[in-house]
Amino acid sequence: MLSSIKKVDGLGVFSKYAAAKDLADFERFNVIFGENGSGKTTLSRMFSALEAGAHADHPDLQYSVQCPSGVITQGVAYPRKVRTFNADFVEANVGGCEGPIPHVLIVGEENKALAAELVLEQAAVLDRTRAIAAAETAITKLETERGKLFSAIAKTIGEATSGATLRSYRRPNAEAAYAKMTTLAQLETEAFERHRATVKQDEMEAIEVFGLPPQLRQDGPPRPFVEEVTLSLADVGRTTLRTAQATVIARLATHPDIDQWADAGLRLHREHGSERCEFCAQPMPAARLAQLAAHFSDEDQELKFSIETDLRRIEVLREQARRLQPPEKLALYSELRDEAAAATDAFEVARTALFAKLDEAAGALNGKLSLRTTSYDTALTVDLEDLLGSAGRLEAVTTRHNEKCASFEAEKDAARTALESHYLSSISDQVIAIDAQIGAQRKLIADHESGSIEPFATRSLEDLQTSIVEKKARVANAHTAGADLTQKLKTFLGRDELSFVSADEGYLVHRRGTPAKRLSEGEKTAIAFVYFIVGLSDQSFDLSEGVVVIDDPISSLDSTSIYQAFSYMKNAVKDAKQVFVLTHNFDFLKLVLNWFHGIPKRVGGKAYFMLVCSETPTGRFSRICKLDQLLQEHASEYQYLFKTLYKYEADGTIASAYHIPNVARKVLETFLEFHVPAKSTLYEKLEATGFDPHKRTAIFKFANDLSHMTGKGFDPALVSETQKNTRHLLEMIKTVAPGHYDGLAALSS
Repeated sequence: MLSSIKKVDGLGVFSKYAAAKDLADFERFNVIFGENGSGKTTLSRMFSALEAGAHADHPDLQYSVQCPSGVITQGVAYPRKVRTFNADFVEANVGGCEGPIPHVLIVGEENKALAAELVLEQAAVLDRTRAIAAAETAITKLETERGKLFSAIAKTIGEATSGATLRSYRRPNAEAAYAKMTTLAQLETEAFERHRATVKQDEMEAIEVFGLPPQLRQDGPPRPFVEEVTLSLADVGRTTLRTAQATVIARLATHPDIDQWADAGLRLHREHGSERCEFCAQPMPAARLAQLAAHFSDEDQELKFSIETDLRRIEVLREQARRLQPPEKLALYSELRDEAAAATDAFEVARTALFAKLDEAAGALNGKLSLRTTSYDTALTVDLEDLLGSAGRLEAVTTRHNEKCASFEAEKDAARTALESHYLSSISDQVIAIDAQIGAQRKLIADHESGSIEPFATRSLEDLQTSIVEKKARVANAHTAGADLTQKLKTFLGRDELSFVSADEGYLVHRRGTPAKRLSEGEKTAIAFVYFIVGLSDQSFDLSEGVVVIDDPISSLDSTSIYQAFSYMKNAVKDAKQVFVLTHNFDFLKLVLNWFHGIPKRVGGKAYFMLVCSETPTGRFSRICKLDQLLQEHASEYQYLFKTLYKYEADGTIASAYHIPNVARKVLETFLEFHVPAKSTLYEKLEATGFDPHKRTAIFKFANDLSHMTGKGFDPALVSETQKNTRHLLEMIKTVAPGHYDGLAALSS
């Protein structure tokens, strides 16, 4: 059974509801009294939500209900079935009574065994459908979680690949790309940074590819620079080993600068045919000319020419090496700059070493010019691997730069794709885990649908549902229930013009044999309540284990039908596991109270409650309270209403004064009814009391004008009048009937 409603939120006037700590628990039989608008129907919706764990019209509903077995909350189905009669039931099942009403199926005695099998099948179908619904809910949550993963990573990808073509990158793009991936792997840090740099780059100009210059030759094809350096240095070594046979003039041999000057002068004199010295203008001595000619022989001149040729080759190599310019760092794409800088540093070191070796070679050749008659070895070893390697690296860098320039957009697209794959791979473990869970839930659904789960493991859900329909047709007798409905409706209304006619799609309400039209509100209420009462015997509901909630079954009924409605209700629900009766009608309340008082304790406990609704600046809020003792002990609500006025203290708010005019009206009408028993208007009866005319007028205006408000609202300016006029009314009762007043005051204390 239900013990208490601890908390409720998101349910109309029961939003932010919390039960009072001293509020008694529910018993087997419970009555809840409340004025119209106090939240009775809203509370009945709370009960109707328990079986499913939710209410379709209140998706934000949250609650905490105490049971002997523990606490149940929203989303958790209450194991007992709950049947609720309220406005929602009437609308869902009966409506305007102009269409078919669902059948009530009552099992015949001859089909009890078949019905028992039907119960098992229905339980299996219920378990399977609930399991399927739970799996579908789980799938929805998992798919939402999966979608959030892709939404988040799509934002990251869109920001990381911020090219114009990907500004609209969204979750569907990420999911589609993930589905096409065949390899799930994240990039290494270096590759990741390189691709990130690429997508953010602007296109650059191509540059000259770096390379060591080839050496052009007249006697053959161009020779590689490094090979030319190696050969040139080798030639220097060979040149220093050569000698020229000549008569050596000691002065010239020991002074190379004079030797070079003399050699150049001798050549100039020959070329110009000079017989006198161009320097001193003296005749050239024949003996001296012969001596110089012997010193500067043809062999010597040829060696000298070779030396000078080698010097020029060395100088050419030096100049070519000097002119080599590694690429400017800022001229390269950013990912190439560090590599280019390292290669440039290595190249400069190697070039400096080359210059030193070329300087050494030039020095050796210059020394040979003055030692042409001497043979000696000059060891010029050189390692050009660093030069060749660093130049090759610079060539590769500049080549890659130019290749990227040539295919810049393709490079960007490739970088975007690589980054997209990287980020998608980063969530792959989570996605795979979620997909596995979704797959498991879908398999569970398939198992429940196919019938591979006990009970009835060999029968599919569809087979069971078909079997249930067939068995219902065999074991149930809709016609019998229709006859019962007709008989009860006849008794209820006291006439037999309305009847329930069973058709394939449900019951049709007829009036004297033809479809009923323009039913009165009282007739509609009677039809709905009778249908509900008979429905408690439906094969799908076990009354002895179920909870029955009835909200104001006498709405729109005349006074003669109230007793009939009570009688039907009492006999229909007396064997229920737990009963809740909600009403605003005091006469009906007294019938229920008398019934409860007559129930022996061994049959079940009784509990009495009332709803108190108050207005606040933020809205109307209702709470469940203990039923006032005056309502339980007296034959009318007059004593309770008097107590409400007697204890009323205004606090200056509409909330405190909102209900007082209606209470005052009821108290005034009841008091004048017995004090002035005449066929007169309320105003005339009030005049007959002889009470102070000014106060009498104020009482009438207060009770008449401000009660039964119809939308225009309570005038805030009159809040201050509420306390004053309430006192006037109590003063009038005390003045006119002091003994009556004293008795009521004593009850109210």
